This record gives sequence, C-alpha cells and structure tokens, in this order.
Amino acid sequence: MASNQAPVVDRIRIIPRPDDFLDRNVGASGEVFFDKQANTLRIYSGKLAGGYSLLTSGNLSQHLADSGIALLEKTVTVGVDTGSGQASGVFYIDGVEKPQLEFVRGYTYLFDQSGETNNSFATVYHPLMFSIVANGGLVGGGHYNDGVVYLLDDNPVTMAGYVSGFKAATSRKVLLTVKSSAPNTLYYWCHFHTNQGNVITVSDPGAGGGGGEAGGASVDISDTAPVAPQEGNIWFNSTNGSLFVYVTDVDSSQWVQPTAPVPAINTFSSVTVTGAAGSIDASGNSDTLTLAPGTNVTMSLNAVTNTITINSAGDGGGGGGGGEAYDQTLNTTSNVSFASIQTPSFSNNGVGGAVLTSASTLTLTAPDGIAIENIYKQTELLSTITNASGVVTHDFSTNAIFNHTSLAANFTANFTNVPTTSNRAINAVLVLNQGASAYIPNAVQIGGVAQTIKWVGATAPEGTINAVDVISFSLLRIGTSWTVLGSYSNYG
Repeated sequence: MASNQAPVVDRIRIIPRPDDFLDRNVGASGEVFFDKQANTLRIYSGKLAGGYSLLTSGNLSQHLADSGIALLEKTVTVGVDTGSGQASGVFYIDGVEKPQLEFVRGYTYLFDQSGETNNSFATVYHPLMFSIVANGGLVGGGHYNDGVVYLLDDNPVTMAGYVSGFKAATSRKVLLTVKSSAPNTLYYWCHFHTNQGNVITVSDPGAGGGGGEAGGASVDISDTAPVAPQEGNIWFNSTNGSLFVYVTDVDSSQWVQPTAPVPAINTFSSVTVTGAAGSIDASGNSDTLTLAPGTNVTMSLNAVTNTITINSAGDGGGGGGGGEAYDQTLNTTSNVSFASIQTPSFSNNGVGGAVLTSASTLTLTAPDGIAIENIYKQTELLSTITNASGVVTHDFSTNAIFNHTSLAANFTANFTNVPTTSNRAINAVLVLNQGASAYIPNAVQIGGVAQTIKWVGATAPEGTINAVDVISFSLLRIGTSWTVLGSYSNYG
C-alpha cells in the first residue's frame, strides 16, 4: 500500500472503557474510546479531561439535561395520599400531590427521584414510569419509553436496570424528551403501585397549554392589523405600542384593546385650611381633607395657583429642612432627613447629582426586580479572610466578594444568609492570593448544606502557586433546590 493512501477496512474495534476512567482521562490528541455506559464515543484533544462525547439519539436527552437547554426539572417525592388514603402513598411533583401535568413537544423534562421518600415511603420503593394508559404495566398498558432516559448515579441504564438498581443508587433521575410524535395524552405512574400518578397532557409549542411551560400564545407584531385573524389572536401595533385581541361575539368580530377595570377609590371632595384640628383619612368619596397649622408651622393657600405652602417657623419643623419652605410635593434645594420614605417616584431636577445616604446599609427591594440605568461608577464591599481551611463561612449579609490571604489548605466555602427566593441567580467571587502552595475551595455549602459544584469544562481547578486566582460561583435557586456553577481565572 502506498504511504499516501489510508487503509480501507471493513471493521474496527474501539476499546470500551467505563465512565470513571473516561472522565479523568485527558488522552492524546485524536484518541478515541467507546463509552460503554453511555453507548457513544469519547474523542480526546489531549488538553481537556473527559474529552468530547459524540451526540447520538440515545444520549441527546442526557446532554440536554447537562446543558440545561429546553429542560424543565421536577422534584419527585412520595407522600401521604390525602385523597383516598392509599397506604403506599402517591407521587408529589414539586410539592404538589399527584398533579395533572402539561408538557410541550420539543421540551425535555427531568424527574428527579433522588429524595429518600422515593426509596422508603411505606417501607417500599417507587420507580416512576410513563405509559399511554393510566397505571401502565400494572393494568396491561405497558410502558412508554420513546424519548425516555433512565439515569442511576448519572449513568444511563435500561428501564429494567433502573428498577433493579433503584434502591442502591444515590441519584435517581428519569428524562422525558417529548418528541413531535408523542401522543396527546400520557400518564406517569409507579412501577409497583397503582394510582400514585396522574395524567400528562401533551401539546405543541404555542398551543396555549403547559401551565406556564408551553411558551404561551403567539403574537403578531406589525404596524397594520393581520389580514385574516381568528378569535383569540393577539396583535401588537408597533406604531403606537398598543395591544389588541381579536374577539368574536354574537353579531360581529373585531380587534379589541384590553383595559383593566378601575376600582372605586375613596377620594377627598374638598380641601380646606382652617385653624381647627382636622384629619387626612378618606372613608368615602365625599370626605373633606382639613389641614391645621401647629406649633412653629404655618400654612397658606394660593387660590390662583391651587397650591398649599407649609412653612416651618422655628427649629425642628419641616421634616428636617432647617426652616426650609416647600410645597406639598416636597420640592426643595436643601437636605431633607426622613426616618422612612414611601413614594411612587424619586427624581432630581436640579443641578448636580442626588445623593442617597444611609447610616448603615441601604436596601432596595421590589417584587418584580430593580432596574438601574446609566451607571457610571460603582464600588463593592470586599471582606478579607485569612488562613482558610476546613469549612469557612462566607456571609452574604455583608458582601459577595471575599479576598483570601495566607491560604492554609483546600477548604469548603459555606455561603450563609443567601436569599432563597425561587428563580434567582446569585453570584459570589473568591479572590485567592496563592503562596508557595496553591489551594482552592473544592467544596461548597449553602447554609451548611453540601452542594455539588458544576465546574466549567467539567474539571475542578488546581490553582496556581504564587499567583492570584479568582473563583466565581453562580448560585441558581430553582424551586427549593440549588445549582452551583463554578469557574476559574488566573491572573499570573
């Protein structure tokens, strides 16, 4: 055979290896192994531990789960049947007793059965299955396994292997990728016990189902109304920013702009300024607001401009304004001190910048989030921790950046006072000033509870001696569970 020709063979044999070998192996550039647990190939570059897995139809769902793309996680537990009192209990999905579920084609759903109740409630174990019939194989309806992947300790197994290895495993998960061919109705059920699960309604994206998971209705965006609308269509007028819904009633069809009903509110019918005592409560929409002057406070009414002027005639009046006069909208050019402020808006229309100062900390809280624009300068508090080893507390109530010096050993970073509101991402940064030996936070706790770190590149860093390393953790709070993402940077 000429040296410039590649050999042609009818078959080759690639060495099979288990995951524990493949995950820690760096390999040589171009080296290939067969992953016998995931039934795929691992290709190595000689640089990255674990190499690269070949994506196949058999491991697609697991890769989606690992990446978090189009993945919805559901925590499964087993608890008391409050409906019919079944002794073996029922499934609870995200804390809700055997709910009806709504899934969308194209999404992957992860059912996490790692909780101990799945393994021991009523002294029996409860592997979760799917079927096109309620109670599945228990009533002769069989199993639905199209797009289903069973994982024990993050290793793919067969359905039978999931059942037989269920009790011995620490991590137990079932992935369901809802394919375009999936039926409109599925059921989740227990492999051993009837009536533990419920129905799953399957719909296409944008079909309106999904209980918040289905992507919602589609919206037409244009400067003119759609030509052939159907009842329930939504149109966003890009010219004026208005939203319309196409409504059909008994005699016509038309685009209607939704409006929110305005509730009846109590208002003052008149405002007077007198020398007598008065009140500022409106119990009905015909009440009168009466303002009365007091010690060192005078008031005057301008009938032309419809304004009331309140003046502090001595010390202490005027809300800390030091004798400064201001109208009912609290417009002033002087400093004003308040014990607390409740206002729909705060604006500075004068020359120079507005300054908000607190004696200790300043907390801004809003249920729908806080938007800050045009930031030109910011500083963050930095706390220094020395001689880290063992379990080291990192208190989020003071700051989120921690400067480590004189590191003594690899340590566990225990983040305390971390907000637990669902669907939040919280970031922490650890600056490691390394000496002759490099150490890192190789474990994480949140409030004293151990968490698994998902390092970037699936490889934990080792640190760099006599350099500055920066470890960043993203703490993702989803439901009642934490996901910890870790990354590493070196600064020489």
